[in-house]
Amino acid sequence: MKPRHFLTFASKVTAAHVITYLVAGTIAYPLFTKEFYVGSNPIFKVFMRTELEPELWRHVASWFLPALLLEGFLIAAALYPFFDTLMIWSFSKRFLSISGLYVVIGFWAATVAAPGTIEGMVYLRPVFTPLVHLKVQPEIIVQGLALGAMVALWMGPPNIESLSH
Repeated sequence: MKPRHFLTFASKVTAAHVITYLVAGTIAYPLFTKEFYVGSNPIFKVFMRTELEPELWRHVASWFLPALLLEGFLIAAALYPFFDTLMIWSFSKRFLSISGLYVVIGFWAATVAAPGTIEGMVYLRPVFTPLVHLKVQPEIIVQGLALGAMVALWMGPPNIESLSH
């Protein structure tokens, strides 16, 4: 592994993660999930820090960006071993593969009991209705698709010459 090559890739993946996370969240929050954080029945307050408790919310404000940067770096580190393979694939194949990994492994099949995950549907209390699980999906799916598209695009055109090496 060439450190400079990895850092370039990691920078692009991290930027894509931060941008898509912020854009998808900014769109989804008022449309789908705000009621779960600050509505009349803020069910996410049971297990999350929300803006309803400013003292706890300060922690989120302090650690939000560093956490996003770390997540982006970890996503890049997980994808990097497949870099050469991704480079010979078409944009569409890269896009669908990266998006699929993000949405399927990173969310639906994640081994964490969170709203929208398979484990969440099994382990979370009944207050987390099927509608709650459904309403968190657009944000994750849109972000996963946007992340996959951005990374696939930033990788450039397929490098067929890599096949001969």
